[in-house]
Amino acid sequence: MYKKFLIFSLLPCVCFAQAGVEDSKLLGEFIKDKTQGVSLLEDLSIHGNLNLAFVTSNQSLAPRVDDISSFSLDGNVYIDYKKVVDGIGLGFQIGTKARSGVMKGGSAIVDTSYLFADTDKLGQFRFGYSKSAGSIFTVSYADVMTGYNLVDSGFVPIFFAQTSGTILGTGFDKDDAKALKFVWLSPTVKGWSLAFSYAPNSRDGHLFKEKRNKSERDYSVGQNFADQSSYIKDSFTAGISYEYGDPDAFNLKVSVAGWLAQGKSDISSPRKVQGYNVGAIFGYGKYKLGMGYTDNINSMLPRELSDDVRDDNGHVVGMGPGANNGKVYNIGIGYFGDKWEMSAGYFHAVKKWSHNDKATSKIATVAVQYNIDKMVSAYVEYNNIRANSSDRIRYSELDTKHGGDGSGFGNNRANLFIIGAKVRI
Repeated sequence: MYKKFLIFSLLPCVCFAQAGVEDSKLLGEFIKDKTQGVSLLEDLSIHGNLNLAFVTSNQSLAPRVDDISSFSLDGNVYIDYKKVVDGIGLGFQIGTKARSGVMKGGSAIVDTSYLFADTDKLGQFRFGYSKSAGSIFTVSYADVMTGYNLVDSGFVPIFFAQTSGTILGTGFDKDDAKALKFVWLSPTVKGWSLAFSYAPNSRDGHLFKEKRNKSERDYSVGQNFADQSSYIKDSFTAGISYEYGDPDAFNLKVSVAGWLAQGKSDISSPRKVQGYNVGAIFGYGKYKLGMGYTDNINSMLPRELSDDVRDDNGHVVGMGPGANNGKVYNIGIGYFGDKWEMSAGYFHAVKKWSHNDKATSKIATVAVQYNIDKMVSAYVEYNNIRANSSDRIRYSELDTKHGGDGSGFGNNRANLFIIGAKVRI
């Protein structure tokens, strides 16, 4: 089976390699060449990418998860328009992210369109943007990883490392990056840059999205939403970073990002959102070292649950006074040559339910990517996953009498082998 899988997986990479030529043009470059001199169209630009991935795994949770696919297809297309009048740039971006395959939790289309205005002195103002300033300024090992970039892709949390109560993510954004926001990005002054964002609430519907921007997975006890009606209101996030050095010699970037918002619910009282990320990237020529730390504190934990809440069998199903929504540690190193890219990284997340009961996720990653030309790249990636469940939260999920969904997962051990190709347009 594995031999057939590897042969099938290599076919698209071989086809791309044969199609790649040195003088090939990106679609955006081709369109720009053809629209020169057309007053409206010359201010438009287009860019995006396509990522095809195949995976095989020997994860221990496989018998308990239905319909695991070995194929994933991601696509991003962005159309930008900018007109400069009297030193003020005005424009918009129309963006769509398409996700297909069980790796991503099913197919989805996410709209990322927004309006913007910018000046050299005041920076850029974005209206209706989906990412928060905290998310934009979050730094982690994903910034120096090549290949599929597993954790940052959103693929791991769904099936391969999702045990009861685990936390997987490099930043805290409980509006799922879908709520409409106002975002300000400062100009860079002597290496320093700032960002600020505000979202009225996470029930804002973006284009093509459902009213509350949430799926059933977001409501599980393991994800820590207090209940199915929970949402976030008056979300403020900010970030600050400092960059120094020469890209061809020694360089560094240090960044701090933070989140603060009200936790709301129609039927309960969740805690407020609070969290922060600290990260740094050190570079020297083609080498990069990145590391990050995120603390989500006790964001959105339900206030009414305590150490005294038990099911009919006497199992503790509430969160004790020491509960938190997760701490994430990660470090990675990468080499980025003209043709070859290589990286290795380690991700460690801890979610604590009481002083002696916690869930952990540990992921070690190695990836190699070959850039056939500026349009096409092929890559292989290996991930070793060790996810340990929390007994307390597993009992909570199994206890249907007290709000659980009856599907608490135990510990997971997995080896993931991913092979795929990236196409830039």
